[in-house]
Amino acid sequence: MKLFALSDLHLAHTVDKPMTIFGEKWKNHTQMIEKSWHKTVTEKDLVILGGDISWAKSMDEAVADLRFIDKLPGQKLLLRGNHDYWWTSLRKMNELCVRENLTSLCFLRNNALRFGSFLIGGTRGWLLPGDDEFTHQDQKIFDRELIRMQLSLDEMNLVNRKSGGGLTQVFAMHYPPISAGGATSKMADLLTEAEIPMCIFGHIHHELPLYLSSPRLNKVRYVLTSADQVNFTPVLLGKDGTLRDFDNKAAEQSEAGKDI
Repeated sequence: MKLFALSDLHLAHTVDKPMTIFGEKWKNHTQMIEKSWHKTVTEKDLVILGGDISWAKSMDEAVADLRFIDKLPGQKLLLRGNHDYWWTSLRKMNELCVRENLTSLCFLRNNALRFGSFLIGGTRGWLLPGDDEFTHQDQKIFDRELIRMQLSLDEMNLVNRKSGGGLTQVFAMHYPPISAGGATSKMADLLTEAEIPMCIFGHIHHELPLYLSSPRLNKVRYVLTSADQVNFTPVLLGKDGTLRDFDNKAAEQSEAGKDI
């Protein structure tokens, strides 16, 4: 089983939200995602969708976008982003999947799920305290996200121990837990303390060299997976419990499903 990630699909099958207002690179982006996905992902694989999945404002509006995702190859693990206004409780989303027969979808909500040799946790995250736009209200949200993040990490630890250890752990976030200049945060510190080897994130839509380099800071690999930053192609993270070596440029993958 191969593990991939792709964030910020910004699908809009039901609502009027043309992404071309953010640049020509977004022209026909839904078709580009579909084409690259079929070239890259097989039915045996798992793709983490790291937030900002649909522009829908309700579950009913989101159904068309979720159907589109469900029809793509592989299992999909969905995480909430700051624009996923349709997102609601796990119970309601799971009920929707049963009602609409969306059999390939499952959800990350401050929990942990095992897929083969991979163990995946996740939470949305938030703007970091060092950001120029960070406010007192942001601090309250950030503190709540820290609690949610710890809940997911605690469950990951529990699942890993019950399995006898040895699972390869990956944490998914929508917001980056490190700054564009490489400064860490309390969220990044939690990942280091929990010995999480890889964290994927999205939310970023402009080219920032550090994020694009997939840096390894304090023993954690941070991988940017925003769709427009990765050519609308799922990013290969690993295979059968072995994580991809992002430092080995000679072995760099074309994201077309080659062995790592």
